Amino acid sequence: MKILLKRHGPINTIFEQSVYENMNVEIQQYTETALRIKFYPNSMYYEISKEALTMSSPEPVVNRQYSYNFTFGPQFGIVVRRIGTGTTVFNTTLPGLVFSEQFMQLTTKLPTDVIYGFGEHRHTQLKHDMNWRTWSIFTRDVAPVNDWNLYGAQPMYMNLEKDGKANVVFLKNSNAMEVTLQPSPYPAITYRVIGGILDFYIFLGSSPADALQQYTKAIGRSMMPPYWSLGFQLCRWHYGNLSQMREVWDRTRLAGIPQDVQWGDIDTMHDKLIFTVDKQQFTGLPHFVNELHAHGQKFIVIVDPGIGNENEKLRNANFTSPGYNMYEDGINQDVYVKDGNGKILIGKVWPGLVGYPDFTNNNTLHWWEKWIRYYRENENVSVDGLWIDMNEVSNFIYGQYFENGTEGCNRNKWNYPPYVPNILERGDGKLFAKTICMDAKHKWGRHYDVHNLYAHSMAITTYRALVNIFPGKRPMVVTRSNFAGTNKWSFHWTGDNQSQWPNLAWSITGILDYSLFGFSLVGADICGFWFEAEREMCLRWQQLGAFYPFSRNHNAHNDEGKPEFRDQDPASWDDEFTRIAREALLTRYKLLPYLYTLMHYAHTEGATVARPFVLEFPTDEVALTIDKQFLWGSGLMITPVLDKGMTKVDGYFPEGRWFDYYTVLIPEKIILQYYFMKTLNSCSGHIIFLYLACGQIG
Repeated sequence: MKILLKRHGPINTIFEQSVYENMNVEIQQYTETALRIKFYPNSMYYEISKEALTMSSPEPVVNRQYSYNFTFGPQFGIVVRRIGTGTTVFNTTLPGLVFSEQFMQLTTKLPTDVIYGFGEHRHTQLKHDMNWRTWSIFTRDVAPVNDWNLYGAQPMYMNLEKDGKANVVFLKNSNAMEVTLQPSPYPAITYRVIGGILDFYIFLGSSPADALQQYTKAIGRSMMPPYWSLGFQLCRWHYGNLSQMREVWDRTRLAGIPQDVQWGDIDTMHDKLIFTVDKQQFTGLPHFVNELHAHGQKFIVIVDPGIGNENEKLRNANFTSPGYNMYEDGINQDVYVKDGNGKILIGKVWPGLVGYPDFTNNNTLHWWEKWIRYYRENENVSVDGLWIDMNEVSNFIYGQYFENGTEGCNRNKWNYPPYVPNILERGDGKLFAKTICMDAKHKWGRHYDVHNLYAHSMAITTYRALVNIFPGKRPMVVTRSNFAGTNKWSFHWTGDNQSQWPNLAWSITGILDYSLFGFSLVGADICGFWFEAEREMCLRWQQLGAFYPFSRNHNAHNDEGKPEFRDQDPASWDDEFTRIAREALLTRYKLLPYLYTLMHYAHTEGATVARPFVLEFPTDEVALTIDKQFLWGSGLMITPVLDKGMTKVDGYFPEGRWFDYYTVLIPEKIILQYYFMKTLNSCSGHIIFLYLACGQIG
């Protein structure tokens, strides 16, 4: 069904010159329990391409579970209701509707104020505070310690209805936006979007889990991880040299700490040029990686998108990577993002001045795969997976570097739009703080429109390259930035957190958010990335992190000239710390068959791995707000210590039969068999709880 809306009368706003004269509104019956509502103009417009995000095909509709109708006065709107219950799940009959080229605004009423989702942000609670909070969605390189827009762009929410049913609403739009949450008694969400179209998908679930399964079926289910990626993993930015990396590896083995993966950060590279090895400090890296493989372990290296101009680096006599000309090869293959004038856009990140690959360009896949192979075959590092970072896309200068030595962007409506959402550093009306100019050009479109898709395109290209390099094996890709559907191509970690107590609780919320977004393998840096880890905090975090789906201890390099942050791997502490951390990790390893099974269900059915209580107990009023505890599937409850000085913790037990994992008399083999045999949504599956509060820390 499609109708045409016509503008009537003048509009006294700054957007008057660009307000559309005509707008089409089209409703598609997507499935029996889902529909699509699309607002778009008669003139040219940008929308996310099928190449970027292929939604599942519409299904035949025989027994439709929803109704929809238009209202035309005094305010135009669309009302969507459930046929079975009469609940109104989407209602835009509110004033303030605006459609223009660079500003669209729409408000929808909600059946309740129980909202989850939208990202990526540092949410201090899983269930949203609806008291006029505004959240902006625009990918940005910034630590997750405040309320600003962070690394990912996830424009979806889940709304729990009064009877325990739920709906998921996804706005398929990659432009910068903000959402304002309105409290009861009239709960609502207002969208303000500065480009593209309004393309809503609404999924009506019989339960929260069902609504999310419909959503992930539409955008793509989470990729299935290799089994080894479920093991414990170690990393550090700035081991300094291979001897230090090896020392950490040796002491971890001697301490009996299980470890499946060692990671390498930018300090392993020559002058931070990706796919190179620092032959001075990490000269034996290829042999070390072979040793890892001999012990059944894997190696993952970081890869940033900024490609440094190696011609400057060649002046360094220590540069001994024959045949390395990645930047020049990228020019020859025409793979770089262009500026508004059609020249290669130059930014600045770790290697210095860089070009940024256009991962939406068909030429880029072959070029990217070639240089991954170079790292494996010429640098002789048999890397097993890639860690793609700085892909928001990050830039240490504002916009681009010009030949005259200045930085910035052309003053036009893309770089300085008439409205800028409430993003970090939006002063002076600019949109390009710590990223590239918005008038830059990609194959998929202007950067103004595809900024939030940069990491998504990098994940797709990296995944496809690894499929070619490792035929018959599951790729291991972990990304910082992401968009809806990136879960099909990559896993996620929550970025550069801090070694401070509040970050423990925030990490749970962040992981549960990404479970709702469709990511199965997700985690936070255990013990924190920035700053010096304190013993008790790190120990509690190591216990908690043993039950992240993605379990990696990783910390940072202090600023030059300052004392280095201490090591924080489990074996770097005292014997008591090591013993407690080992016990927690060995519990994880005993449960890996169960965790792997959950990953399978996530991949095939869209189930969640790290699961908030609301998905299992949607009619339990208390469970709706629980975000300091979480579940693995429906079978294991984790209740960690999150505060300093505590040796006891209060936990909430929803109705059901619960057993203490540490004291239950049921043999472990029978418990695991029970996990595999149970139905996903069977309440009888809630059989085990696990406290991480036992014992006084000396």
